[in-house]
Amino acid sequence: MKKLILLAVLISVPVLAQDTTHPRNMGLSADDYRRPDPVEFQLVLENGLIAYVAESGYVPLVTLSAFIRAGRVSDEKQGAAEVLEDAFKNIGPSGMGPDTFRQALSAMTAELTVAMHDEWTELSLNVPTEDLDEALPLFVRLVRNPAIVAESVERAARGAASEAVDLGGESGAVLYEGSMNAAVDHFYDIIYDGHPFGDRPTTEDFEALTVADVTRFFERYVVPGNVTLAVAGDLDVDDINNRLANLFSDWSGSHIPDVKRVPAVEPNAATMHHLVSNKLQSWLVVGNDLPPIPMEEQAAFDVMNYIIGDYHMNTRLMRNTRYKYGWTNDASSFAEDRWYGPGGYTFRSYSRPEVVEDIYDNIMEQLMLTRDEPVSDQEIFVAKGAITAGHFQVRYLDGYVMTRSFALERLRYGNHQRSASYVERVNNVTKKDIQASAQKYIRPEHMQVVLLGEEAFDID
Repeated sequence: MKKLILLAVLISVPVLAQDTTHPRNMGLSADDYRRPDPVEFQLVLENGLIAYVAESGYVPLVTLSAFIRAGRVSDEKQGAAEVLEDAFKNIGPSGMGPDTFRQALSAMTAELTVAMHDEWTELSLNVPTEDLDEALPLFVRLVRNPAIVAESVERAARGAASEAVDLGGESGAVLYEGSMNAAVDHFYDIIYDGHPFGDRPTTEDFEALTVADVTRFFERYVVPGNVTLAVAGDLDVDDINNRLANLFSDWSGSHIPDVKRVPAVEPNAATMHHLVSNKLQSWLVVGNDLPPIPMEEQAAFDVMNYIIGDYHMNTRLMRNTRYKYGWTNDASSFAEDRWYGPGGYTFRSYSRPEVVEDIYDNIMEQLMLTRDEPVSDQEIFVAKGAITAGHFQVRYLDGYVMTRSFALERLRYGNHQRSASYVERVNNVTKKDIQASAQKYIRPEHMQVVLLGEEAFDID
């Protein structure tokens, strides 16, 4: 009887109708977001060093980051950058010793990461707030005066002699996502063949390298005006600014080195590159080089890329390859720009070997459609909203990502004009702008196709 009464009550409750009103017709207020003013978080020292400091006390941690406009590609001797990376990561500050350095990090339960790219380098130290008094001067010593010793040269040389990965293997770096990474790496090996971004030091380069060569690289590039800092976490901003000024104000260096601009790549005709791997899955990378995008074209490119395949669930690539045909879990685009030279624009997917050719055909169909026809009103509406109210705002969501964004923008461009005008530029993008961007940056005649799988197919 109780069950019957309960059922009667449930039936008698009115069912609320689902609101299917389109967001454009809901009378929602306009998004009035303004990105934070970098000047409010900026510390500028007389020697040219600029730091961005913000309180972000969600957890009792502090992150100290240094960004250096120097990387593997420079006018110095091959291998010098890699040795400096090892010194930052494994040796520590001059006069301390690697064992003492590692013990200090362990005692603080600190996490040190060092990432060196072709054009810039990042050092980050994440520590509990209670260890900040010890961590901050240690981090400053590491940035200003790393120990450059023969041990780092020898270790970097051993890394250059590492064996190549077996793409047909069943363990290690080639499993699942690692297999996609192998295909992406091969794509860049192709487009950077004979280009400065493709050069890597050899064992012979390291044999000819001296500690003095690495020291010269460090003294040329790691100078106050070529470095920006980001400090965020559970901290007092005024206190950190005073400490940074005391620790860095006497740091002097040579003039800011010129930007190392590299030439464009020599594009090849569209070609299939097959890497044999006898597995139950195949990995596909399709793409071309991506020249540096001027500020006046960046917004249109971003909107175009979002519509095609930027990593979310309702792109042209996902709607077709996944939802319409069920060929794959993912087909996405990746725009990887470089600071001062050509990057890559790739479209990636993976699935059973028997449907990979279908995925390729569908990807190319969507790319050509974007080049040949205007996008829809719905697509441009969604893309603009997602970028301005989503992607862009996430860059300033908390103190850590905000200070990092500001530090990198300042180091790369020398100002904050791009972020200041970004929302306005995105909102002003037209269908014509998007089509022009697709025609300029999607180049089917130069598409390199990398397939890691059982059998190749004809791309003609």
